[in-house]
Amino acid sequence: MKIVRLAAAVSLAIAVTGCGPNQESTGTSSSATESSHSNGSSRQEAPATAGATAFGVSRLWQNGLAITISEPKSLAPSDTAYPKAPRAAVFEVTVSNGGSNPYKPSELSVRAIVAGEHAQEVLDSAQGLNGIASANEEVLPGKQLTTTLAFAMPEQRAPVKVTVQPSTSSQVTPEAVYEGQA
Repeated sequence: MKIVRLAAAVSLAIAVTGCGPNQESTGTSSSATESSHSNGSSRQEAPATAGATAFGVSRLWQNGLAITISEPKSLAPSDTAYPKAPRAAVFEVTVSNGGSNPYKPSELSVRAIVAGEHAQEVLDSAQGLNGIASANEEVLPGKQLTTTLAFAMPEQRAPVKVTVQPSTSSQVTPEAVYEGQA
């Protein structure tokens, strides 16, 4: 039964990572959070305990949860954005539940380090960036949730690490680190 569940989780993770093309942001956004099914093409995936990986690779946890952080897109924050920043790096975070229990996104922790410094999450409701708190619906088994997050960036491109952990309430849950330039 564990092998069947693992195979189902891997298949789901592979299907989820093929969601949608990578497009530059135009400054307009529809909903920042959405749930859906996906039957897309496959991409790379890695276990959550592996070292840092590139953006766009799905990380898989033993409980069947898979998380993918997209390539960053640069965006000029609006006048009402908080905190004020020269620009923001925008990421789509896709959580796929290949496990047998509903997942509460409120347990998700996403942090960013830019050029060695902690980066603040940018909230910009004018552009649909309402933060991780906006991802409030449970992700049922076999479903996925995509939410858009942004972090404050300097004017020039810089190295960025995004760390994601599905549950901060358990010290056993490993974190995954994504690295690249933004």
